[in-house]
Amino acid sequence: MKRFVFVFACLIAVCLSVQGQEASKVLDKTAATLKAAGNTKIGFTYEASGASSTGYIKLQGQKFVVNMAGRITWFDGKTMWSYVKKNEEVNVTTPSAEEVAKMNPYAFLTFYKHGYAARMGNSSSKEYEVVLTGEESSAYKWVVIRINKSTHLPGSIQLTTPKGGTTVIRCNSFLKNQKYQASTFQFNKKNYPKADIVDLR
Repeated sequence: MKRFVFVFACLIAVCLSVQGQEASKVLDKTAATLKAAGNTKIGFTYEASGASSTGYIKLQGQKFVVNMAGRITWFDGKTMWSYVKKNEEVNVTTPSAEEVAKMNPYAFLTFYKHGYAARMGNSSSKEYEVVLTGEESSAYKWVVIRINKSTHLPGSIQLTTPKGGTTVIRCNSFLKNQKYQASTFQFNKKNYPKADIVDLR
């Protein structure tokens, strides 16, 4: 009986390992597809706490700018500026990798390698479903990413916090090979003259 339990446990471990390898390959392929697309602009719908809004994210390597729900966040690879329109306030920080991932959901396509275990979920004929399970210290308990099998682009990302809060981001449009300047990913005081800048670095 003990030998049977041991063999069964080994089979489960092997299956999980194979699933993890397949999930990693899918995410790596998606990350490579996004990288090959060059500078991109992705339009999306953001759903959380029973409310929804639309927005966009512009990507250039590790740099990004996210505009949604009255909030704009710029990240130039080192410094992050978060502007909240209703408060006319900008917080300036030097974020950690996990903080960057909170603002840039597409960072999970590579961020999963640190702090998250990947496995395949309930994939369909048209989409892969990859489930990331966070470690105890991770910002999210689960991240579910659905990826189009034909384009290898993410269709939706569902983020669940340890307290059960859920956010769903659905991709509505995808533009590649966009032309951006360095200033695209930096806060410009001239454009927001009334904003109060709070430097938290």
